[in-house]
Amino acid sequence: MGVIGFANQEDSAELIKALVDEGYTADLQAGSVDAPAPWVLTVEPFDDRVVEMVDVYGGWIPGDEQAPE
Repeated sequence: MGVIGFANQEDSAELIKALVDEGYTADLQAGSVDAPAPWVLTVEPFDDRVVEMVDVYGGWIPGDEQAPE
């Protein structure tokens, strides 16, 4: 299972739809105080296709260059 961060819930909606349409399991939850992002999307399976889609839909994978600090 992989984790994708989003600044807000609305930004994740298109990615969730795209992932589910391709057969992935996706679950969005509000991040906790110590979470790497305000909104955390978990995806299973987490593969190269998911990584490609994250770049298109504006999320980030913790540790990425584009992850906010």
